[in-house]
Amino acid sequence: MAALQRRGNKWRAKVRIPAEFRARYDGKQFLQKTMTAMDRPSARLEAEAWEVTVRAEWLSLRPNDTVAKRVLRQLHETILEQALGGAFAVHGPPDDDPQALGIEHELEKIAEKDERGELTEADEVQAAALQDALQMLRGKRPVRRRELEPGFAELADEYVGHWARQSGLKPSNTRQQKEATFRLFSGFFKDRPLRDVRRADASAFMDALRAMDPNWARSPAAKQMSWRELQEQYGGHPKGLSDATLNRHVTTLQELWKWGEDRDYCSGRNPFAGMRKRLTPGKNVQGYLPWEADELKKLFDPEPGRADVKEVMLVALFTGMRLDEIASLRFEQVREADGVPYIQVEDAKTAAGNRQVPLHPALGWLAGRPGPPGERLWPKFNAEGPGSKPGADAGKEFSRFKLARGFTDRRKTFHSFRKNVTQIMERAGVPENEWAQVLGHERGFTYSRYSPHGIALKRKAEIVSLIEYPGVPLPHPAS
Repeated sequence: MAALQRRGNKWRAKVRIPAEFRARYDGKQFLQKTMTAMDRPSARLEAEAWEVTVRAEWLSLRPNDTVAKRVLRQLHETILEQALGGAFAVHGPPDDDPQALGIEHELEKIAEKDERGELTEADEVQAAALQDALQMLRGKRPVRRRELEPGFAELADEYVGHWARQSGLKPSNTRQQKEATFRLFSGFFKDRPLRDVRRADASAFMDALRAMDPNWARSPAAKQMSWRELQEQYGGHPKGLSDATLNRHVTTLQELWKWGEDRDYCSGRNPFAGMRKRLTPGKNVQGYLPWEADELKKLFDPEPGRADVKEVMLVALFTGMRLDEIASLRFEQVREADGVPYIQVEDAKTAAGNRQVPLHPALGWLAGRPGPPGERLWPKFNAEGPGSKPGADAGKEFSRFKLARGFTDRRKTFHSFRKNVTQIMERAGVPENEWAQVLGHERGFTYSRYSPHGIALKRKAEIVSLIEYPGVPLPHPAS
């Protein structure tokens, strides 16, 4: 920010000149200008406007670099505000408007620079702002300056920031997913304004995504690749991305367009509308599958080399808890009430997820394990990602483990243990509204409305005791 100093009855502003431009000013380190305003508040506003103009001009002088649109827009807004506020007014013949006369005089000075071949990008923006001010003084609406509109990437960043400021958002990877979608489309569409996206652009982008290798995002190097490089290495895949993944991308872009439309950044029909695919289980949606008995034997014989991986697998098998719920467990969450040892699940994805899960007899070793409050039961899983949770690291370890055991089916994952528990409950005829309270699912409206407190902990323990895996020898960790 420009420094403002009083000199006599005048105010003087001073800014430091970047080293690369000091030769243009005979080696001076600072650029100074005396303000016309006499009071400090007005002089401060005038100094800020002058600084914006100077910095925009410096940016335009950098070789092989264009002035950031954000700086140019700020310059345009500053000059427009000054012009409409009478900062350039000069008095001439009585019939002439001093504001308009002053603006025309400023435009003439810029025209002279153009004739000498000295016009910079900043000068062009100043001329545009002055012309817009003239139009407004004459009661006309100025034309839209499309060249000053934010590019796609800048607007997407602004939208993500707006989205992230919502209240009540829980830590998740949703922001990273949105940013990944915008990064892909920005690479495809370049830095053109959102307003320029046409239906053909949206269709071409989705067609290209549809043909990408489903595993492309697993490579850390892919995040640094350009759109062209991604297409060369991962495009044209015979299988391509799933409809569910494509729907996530197109929904994110639809939301950006709607947000931009409300702020006059785009007009016309949403080019991404109607591109979502209907998801039909068994057709274009392949859900997780429970592990079969012979597969469980293969997972546990021989036992996993990492004790923490083995133990979280066992907890999942006998509770149906989600991976991050297990990996995040602290010692004080293992409790006892009414003679029933249980796990208190906290900070779950949904309100229904915060629950008491009784310990199955096969997990008795967990109830007797001592540890300090506040510490995690399995601290070797690194806390990472949104919310600094260890579930992502635990998931990577399990994925490496199952691949080493020869399981490549993407429908067989850690979440499949939860499917095993669900299957057991259904086959045992446990009412859905009861086992939902163990698994952390939402209950039916009528049941939750008229039985808000749910079933007793002892009834939950009875339900959990139904979990068994006959014929599958499972390890019993030491307490």
